[in-house]
Parts: sequence; C-alpha cells; structure tokens
Amino acid sequence: MLLSRTSFPLGSPLRNLLSTVVLAGLLAWAPAARAACPQPYPGDQLVNDLQVMQLSLRNLDEATFAAAGKRLDTGIACMSSAAPSPVFASAYRYIGAWHFMVNNDPVAAGRWFRTALEIDPTYAWDATELDLAHPMRELFEVERQNAPNGLTKIEGKIVNQPAGSKVTLDGRPLEEAAATLDRPHVVQQVASDRGVRGSWLIEGNDIPAQFLRGEMDPAPSETPEVADTKKKKPKKGSENLTQSSEGLQVQTIQRLRPGEKTPLMIGGVLGIVGAGGVYAASFATRSQFDQANTTEDLEKTRTMTNALVLASGGVLLAGLGIGYWGIILDGGGGVGIAGHF
Repeated sequence: MLLSRTSFPLGSPLRNLLSTVVLAGLLAWAPAARAACPQPYPGDQLVNDLQVMQLSLRNLDEATFAAAGKRLDTGIACMSSAAPSPVFASAYRYIGAWHFMVNNDPVAAGRWFRTALEIDPTYAWDATELDLAHPMRELFEVERQNAPNGLTKIEGKIVNQPAGSKVTLDGRPLEEAAATLDRPHVVQQVASDRGVRGSWLIEGNDIPAQFLRGEMDPAPSETPEVADTKKKKPKKGSENLTQSSEGLQVQTIQRLRPGEKTPLMIGGVLGIVGAGGVYAASFATRSQFDQANTTEDLEKTRTMTNALVLASGGVLLAGLGIGYWGIILDGGGGVGIAGHF
C-alpha cells in the first residue's frame, strides 16, 4: 500500500466526525491491575516502542507503527518501571495516534490526547513527523481546548499513602483524591527504592480503593521511607528518555536546527522580494500601454502587463510557502526518544 503523509494510514476525514467525537458516549474502562497482565511491561520495552513509533510515523511505515502501538496500548497498564510525567505524555500521544490511524477510532484517540495535553499543554506535532494537512492535527487541537477541565475530587476521601511507597498519577505525585474526568490515567505505587509495586489503568478519578481513606479516619503512622525528595524540573527543550536504577528518567537535550531550515527561510524572503520586483516591472509596461498609439502596441503591452502582475502573485505565493515551511521546521518536535540501559 502506497502511503502519503496526508493519507497515513486509515482514518476517514475528521471534519465530518468532530461532532461525533464531542457527542459520542465514552467507553467504560475498568481499572486494570498489573497482576492481571499477561506479562509486565518494562521500561526498556516502553522506550523501544516509543522510538519505533516515532520513526515509523516519520517514515510512513504503517505495519511497524501498528505493531508497536498495539504493544504500547496493551502494556501501559502493566508498567513495571517508574516513569516521570513527560514519558507518560509521550506514551499517551502515541497511543492516541495509534487509535486514530490504525483503529480508525477518533473517540478513543481524543481521550488519550486529552490526558497527554493535560500533562504537556504546549506540545505540537512537528512538520516532519505529521503532515500539516493530516486530519489528526485537527482532533489534537480540539482536545487541547478540552484538556484543562479541572480536577474532580472524590467526596469524603483523601489519599492513603502506603508505608514505604508513594502513589503517582501519570508520573506525578498523587496528593489529593482527585483526577480529571473523561480520560484515562495510570496510577502507580512506587517504592522508596523506585521499584514499582503495581500499576493500574483507571478511568477519570476512579482511584484504586487501597489508596483512599475517609477524611475522618486516623492517619497511618509514617516511616522515614515515605518522605519524597523533590527533584529539579528539567529545562525546556527536547527530552531524551533513559532508564537507570531509579527507573525511567528524562534528560534535557538541545533541539537541533535542521540544515534546510535557514535556506528555506532565506529562499522565502528572496521570493517575496522577487515578487515585488516583478510587480514593479509591470508599472513600466502599463506606462507603455497608456502611451500606445496602435492596436498592435495596445495588445502587446496589455498582455505583458497582465503577465507580469500574475507572475508577481505566483512568486509571492511560492515565497510565502517556502518561508512558512522553513519557520515551522524544527528538527523533530516533542520528545526525542533514546534509551540507555
């Protein structure tokens, strides 16, 4: 099957489905305990699948993208490694893309995009990763508006932190019995040694009962192991996934400027300037038209003037297009995936 960036791979036009996405009933997702998984989903497999999906999306390799997406979609509830929130945001984006492109399911895709954008609201697909005309971009932007709808608290409940562990929601500490609705989340119990004692895929704020207690219930006795040391947030830039003895981590790497970016931007400027020059030339032929004394001269100068005006418009459009592509080209947006184990 020959693919183009606008057709990759299977989704029907999104414009006719947006009202369905908004109005359709959401799927009921039961919480999935890691113990019920056929096998754990380790950090090295997660990183590998994210790398494969990113590269296959760029290369329009539908079969590879579909296989890695299925592993990621199945494994996200079975994670055996602790991960920070940027890793979850990347995973959720690609699960959403897999649902949209392979399963032709924009409703499921939108739910995953919603959680990804809740974690990373500034993310935008790179032009080299997803064609500007791809219908998935429109759904992604719709969900950008739906993402920040606020936490919904479980009435009468507070978080019950297990001794020697902490509970995380999408890689962030779960500090109150609340989560955003109408989207999936992953809850993890992470021990003080960063080992994962359990992972659960939940719907909305359906937090597992063992991590909740009544507001009036006595607090359990705390141990020194419960204390959580705060880490500095990474600086802005692309993020490189690694795994160490403390689980998956995020490293900051500098975004690379594509070699073709500057020539494209310069070419765009030159095109715009050139359009002005061509249009200016039409003034001279217009003057000759006004001064013509014969029918032959009138026809000749009229044709030349109109041709120059049309040519200037074409050069201007070409210059704007080339310059715009140079501006949006950023050498790979989002999380740059690379694993070191």
